Amino acid sequence: MNTEEELRRAADFGFIDDQTEALEVYQPMLVTNQKDENVLSALEDELRESQTFTIAVAFVTLGGLLDLKPVLADLAAHGIRGRLITSTYLGFNDPRVFADLLHIPNLDVRIVEAEGFHTKAYYFQHRDFQSVIIGSANLTQNALKVNFEWNLRVTSTARGDVVKNVSHQLATLWQKAVPLTPAWIAQYTSTWQPQPSATPATVAESPVDYAVIKPNRMQLDALAAIQELREQEHARKALIVAATGTGKTILAALDVQRVQPRKLLYVVHREQILRKSLESFKAVLGGPDSDYGILSGSSRDTSAKYLFATINMIIKPEIYAQLGPDAFDYILIDEAHRVSENAAGEKETMYQRLLRDYQPAFMLGMTATPDRMDGRNVYEFFDYNLAYEISLLDALDDQMLVPFHYIGVPDFQLDGQIISDTTQLKDLVSDERVDYLISKTFYYGPREGGVHGLIFVSRLEEGAQLAKKLTARGIGAEFVSGSDSVATREEAVRRLENSEIQYIVTVDVFNEGIDIPSLNQVVMMRPTQSSIIFLQQLGRGLRRAAGKEFLTVLDFIGNYKENYLIPLAFERKQSSSKDTLRRKVISPTISGVSTIRFEEVARKNILQAVNRANMRSALRFKQAYQSLQAKVGRPPLLLDFAKFGNVAVEDIIRAHKTVYDLRAKVTPDDPPVPLSKQQYQFLIFLSREIAVAKRPVDSWVLGQLLAGNEVTDAGILAAMQARNWFCDAETVASVARGLTGQYFQLKSSVQRYGTEPLVVIRDGEWTLAPAFAAALADPNFRQYAADAIAVNQYELQNGVLDLAERFSPGEKYYRSDVIRLLNWDQEKNGQNVGGYMMRRDHRFVPVFIALEKTEKFQNKMAYDDQFIDRSTMRWYSKSGRTTTSAVESVLIGERDFGMIQLFVKKSDHDKGEGTDFYYLGPAKVIDATNEVKHNSDGKATKLVNFKLKLAHSVPAGLYRSLNDFDY
Repeated sequence: MNTEEELRRAADFGFIDDQTEALEVYQPMLVTNQKDENVLSALEDELRESQTFTIAVAFVTLGGLLDLKPVLADLAAHGIRGRLITSTYLGFNDPRVFADLLHIPNLDVRIVEAEGFHTKAYYFQHRDFQSVIIGSANLTQNALKVNFEWNLRVTSTARGDVVKNVSHQLATLWQKAVPLTPAWIAQYTSTWQPQPSATPATVAESPVDYAVIKPNRMQLDALAAIQELREQEHARKALIVAATGTGKTILAALDVQRVQPRKLLYVVHREQILRKSLESFKAVLGGPDSDYGILSGSSRDTSAKYLFATINMIIKPEIYAQLGPDAFDYILIDEAHRVSENAAGEKETMYQRLLRDYQPAFMLGMTATPDRMDGRNVYEFFDYNLAYEISLLDALDDQMLVPFHYIGVPDFQLDGQIISDTTQLKDLVSDERVDYLISKTFYYGPREGGVHGLIFVSRLEEGAQLAKKLTARGIGAEFVSGSDSVATREEAVRRLENSEIQYIVTVDVFNEGIDIPSLNQVVMMRPTQSSIIFLQQLGRGLRRAAGKEFLTVLDFIGNYKENYLIPLAFERKQSSSKDTLRRKVISPTISGVSTIRFEEVARKNILQAVNRANMRSALRFKQAYQSLQAKVGRPPLLLDFAKFGNVAVEDIIRAHKTVYDLRAKVTPDDPPVPLSKQQYQFLIFLSREIAVAKRPVDSWVLGQLLAGNEVTDAGILAAMQARNWFCDAETVASVARGLTGQYFQLKSSVQRYGTEPLVVIRDGEWTLAPAFAAALADPNFRQYAADAIAVNQYELQNGVLDLAERFSPGEKYYRSDVIRLLNWDQEKNGQNVGGYMMRRDHRFVPVFIALEKTEKFQNKMAYDDQFIDRSTMRWYSKSGRTTTSAVESVLIGERDFGMIQLFVKKSDHDKGEGTDFYYLGPAKVIDATNEVKHNSDGKATKLVNFKLKLAHSVPAGLYRSLNDFDY
């Protein structure tokens, strides 16, 4: 079928009959901002497939333009140009936007100066058709990702009247508009006045009336957690971990307000922080000025109710003698990670003396950086009472930080070789690389007098020379390292904030500690060797400040072996799935208006690093275990990993069977208390079949039984209905078969789990089986069992699965998950399931498709399973089947969605890609033909060539990820 015929069918689908089969790429559609896709992703898809384009929008912002710069840079590399028409309407467009537009080399820009220009149109010329998106979306970061925008996309040949008319109108506008030039910008700037309606809303650091501001959601949760530790666990110490800029000081003041201590001590290492914190506390707590005092080198007001002290002063012997150990009811330690930072040969830090000398009723530590690369442990000094943790990604979700736009760009290529881990110093600071750095920072901005930047490099000599070379090129830069005094660092920060310099270049400082609210650009010119440090450095610029709309992050990505840590840093679950990491690179997502984008070459470098990485190395699990043990102060359990760890629970089970086995493996000198054979078999079952299960009913039932509660068939259904969790009578029967052992009849399962059931059911009443109840009498085993149950409830209730549905589109499932969730009577061998299997009553046929086949595939057939578009697939049957075969004929005869449940993964290379599949939803057969294909041995084999229609289109990001084989 040719393009014109496809366009006719698409028009029929969109405007006449939605039962018409038409390729989605040609269909009219509404483009909006939703969870899985947005206006920005739609524009990127159009741009990447275009030969030329024209954008006509009234309003453009720096953030909106920055969102498109990476794809425009890729188009420029392929010689593709486009046009932009914008306006001076309402004075919305900032002169900086026009200056920015002037420096995009493959974008020609003209200005409509007429009043009332309110157009929002995006026109794309593709190879054999044209498309237009027209609606409400301007080129602003909010419109592209979060605003409630409606835009209609239509396609056409060059002869189609609507798109032809749009093209003609754009051409007319282009002729009437004036070219964008430096002279035009100078004239516009001289008369431009910012309009209130056009000024992006920003949150200033001060002044803020904290007295009338209620705690945000995270602060409320943190306050409740601290109170629970005090009241229920009688804790005298606690630690709050919160990303920079998330309101730790206000959170602390609110807790002090709740406790109402007789005398408070607030401790920090620098006097400047003291005075700022005092003002925040005063705004929250109120009271006379005499209640507040400072103890520092210049002030000794020790009698105040609320005393704000530097650490070096509060531990002085004469001060301690004056105050005594019981002087304070409540002590607050800001930047609490410093408690554990013993210098070489130092027996005791100043903070450790504080903890030794003063004995308050309660002590709260606050830090943004508890996890130390040097192995020092801050948690032990607060009795391992981690009250609450606000991660950088959590804070972005709650809009507590300024949005960021991260752009991964390829590092400089020298003689055809990109910068790598082994590049010599002289090449790192070559004139060519410095010029390349300047060109990229100039392209992405901010630039000229508006940049307040921080550049991280990998070596001291590199940093010193880079600062000199930037300064020599008229770009003010200063190098600061750990050997510089605090005064020197603070002076550099002052000069940066006052625009006396444009950049601070550093190696080993500014990951933490110093606050620079004005930072609007972070540049990473070093390999990423730690996800922790990566986020610390990115987070340096996320504090809100007056007039600051967003942060630009430029990551120069070379041929570094640990590039895979970049997508891992943005992955909440820290999964070892390479497919998940690739999806983060190919189609990255993040909440709010923040964006993650990679230029084409940088993207390929990261994908290659992901391919090479050993994501399930023994070292990774050992480090994750030891780090978490230092955090919780005991051998960690699965629930600890779910809440605070940096490897996924599922990875632990897949790699080590149980957390019991993980401990035995990584801490042989501190092995777990041995389990009996029967206990171990129960634990294997609980770990594999309950802890990582995809439905919550099984673990809920076991949790109720362990708690001694009554469980009945009717009670299960009622409880699930009350929670809006998917469950029907068939599901209850499936849970019963699983927990009584009837479901697990394969020889391998019997060997693994044994034959003893966990549950006995009589007349609809559920009780613990005798052998399982006996095993639970051992507190050691009971701890593991309760943990496996609790972690499943925690993960499912706090995860991404829609518990109201049997499956969640876009999420991943193993074949065993699917067979269990579809309520098969007994488990099935994965090899027997193969590509698909029909349930005995013909209700369900799960279909499993691997798009890229390796040599292991059965009969080595050249199966050409592939997407035709986002809602249509080509899929081949098992070998030796025809349209009259038993299962295949039933599939062809089913006219409704629901029987076929479609699961797809990128490759059948299980070791590299994993064995789980993305759920794409229900599908049905819309066409089927018999074919004969020859395998690699030349043998003719019968097959059915199916055309499947999905009930719902695959989200754009997942579709791109599944179809990108360029790595």
